[in-house]
Amino acid sequence: MNSLVIGLQWGDEGKGKVIDYLAGDFQVVIRYQGGHNAGHTVYHQGRKFVLHLLPSGIFYPATLSVIAHGVVVNPVHLVNEIRQAQEEGITLGRLVLSEAAPLILPFHQRLDVIFEQSRYQRIGTTQRGIGPAYEDLTGRRAIFIRDLIDPGRFRRKLEPLSDYYNVLIRAFGGEPVAIESYLNEYLAAGKQLQPLVADTVTLLNQLLAQERSMLFEGAQGTLLDISLGTYPYVTSSHPTPGGLFCGTGLPPKALQRVIGIFKAYTTRVGEGPFPTELNDATGERLRQSGGEFGATTGRPRRVGWLDLVALRHAVMVNGVDELFITKIDVLDDLDEIQVAVAYDINGQLSDSFSPDPEFLDKVRPVYQRLPGWNCKIDAIKKQKDLPAKTREYLRFIEKFVGVPIGHVSLGTRRDQTVRLIKK
Repeated sequence: MNSLVIGLQWGDEGKGKVIDYLAGDFQVVIRYQGGHNAGHTVYHQGRKFVLHLLPSGIFYPATLSVIAHGVVVNPVHLVNEIRQAQEEGITLGRLVLSEAAPLILPFHQRLDVIFEQSRYQRIGTTQRGIGPAYEDLTGRRAIFIRDLIDPGRFRRKLEPLSDYYNVLIRAFGGEPVAIESYLNEYLAAGKQLQPLVADTVTLLNQLLAQERSMLFEGAQGTLLDISLGTYPYVTSSHPTPGGLFCGTGLPPKALQRVIGIFKAYTTRVGEGPFPTELNDATGERLRQSGGEFGATTGRPRRVGWLDLVALRHAVMVNGVDELFITKIDVLDDLDEIQVAVAYDINGQLSDSFSPDPEFLDKVRPVYQRLPGWNCKIDAIKKQKDLPAKTREYLRFIEKFVGVPIGHVSLGTRRDQTVRLIKK
């Protein structure tokens, strides 16, 4: 059953572990949006890997991993990521890169820094050039992987775009980016990547016709979607299902199941509203226990209680069929767990979510208090062995959002996952 794994919060839900856990049951794993601002953490053979562009199914030698054209690609970073994995002695699965993936270029990163510093309100971007690269795509200025692997064509398209952006960089008092400072490095990366390059739209549709099983990997999360998230504090692409179809060229019938990933609590990196944020000892306790530091930037993540109002909204807009909860073990030593079940707005209760930051800045979460289980659960292998209070917590979530929880992640390893069997 072709499945999409999608984050239901502000990213960092544990999609890397989930994709790696599920990928063995699929023939193709496809990354369809985002760039190397993503940080998907996978523990493989006892070692930690943070994947930025490589799909999280890459550790299965028989699996075909595809970077589709919805992903913006820094080719130098991708080459380095492949090399680092190989130097670790990892036998990577088959990898295909879309010829139509837009490039991230050095002046994109320079502009990302300038724009973030000059905005009247900070967004909290990773400053890796993702946003400006997507702006080029919608502005019909983008340069693609297919251009990079043709040196003459690449330079011919690069020169006017470089001139265009250096004018902007100078206007903001920045140092222009000379083509010669990176041209050879980019061309060398293009030469190394050329054997991987293909028309992935045709390839994926052929695989669909052959009924190959597909697992789609989204980056970031629903509440960071450029159209559905807490704009302007969002990413520059569509992590939600619409981004899958635009980012792969596959028809809607290719998707048969949506698996929504969420943490047992909530985190956010960067600026923007966060109704359940905890700026106290409990928040710091969750941050330290959960290792809540950005996989890409290392920034401490903002931490708060699980927001079920926001979660139910994300389930709705994504058409989620099944939930996968992660990091529930982080709650092991809490006497009491709180979850937001409504918002108080000037004394009026609302159980509806709006991504409007001004709305979210006004709300005060109304919490339901649930008992903690006060024991370690990371070694549990079967549903029946989960503590009664853990099962109570899971049932409460399921009832509130109206979708069953299919898996519970109790740690970072593949085997620290319990499949819930519904009677």
